[in-house]
Amino acid sequence: MKRALLTAGAILILAAPAFAQSSVTIEKKTITKEVPESGSTVSTIVVAPNPPPPPRAEARPAAPGPEMVWMSGHWSWKPEAGSYAWIEGKYAMPPRPRAAWLPGSWTQHPDGWVWEEGRWD
Repeated sequence: MKRALLTAGAILILAAPAFAQSSVTIEKKTITKEVPESGSTVSTIVVAPNPPPPPRAEARPAAPGPEMVWMSGHWSWKPEAGSYAWIEGKYAMPPRPRAAWLPGSWTQHPDGWVWEEGRWD
């Protein structure tokens, strides 16, 4: 057992320079947090350096069902591209009767523009 531990320690010591040389890029303006209650939901907050373009005019198609609610399209910041991309609007089934969709919005903060997700009320 002692020999196995010594071998494992030696491997870690020899591998440490390789780990130290690996490049890790952390985007200053991205914060990711996990919501423990749900188990798999990850919420990401991205701060865009400039304001979004004006919203696009969308032609809303007929609702696929009487209870479906329209969720308008919005601009989404794509950090890898360094620009905004339009997310098309869509219909969704409310999670409960009489739930109202509160659309998301871009808000200016000291570090840039933050997208605040829409939610059901």
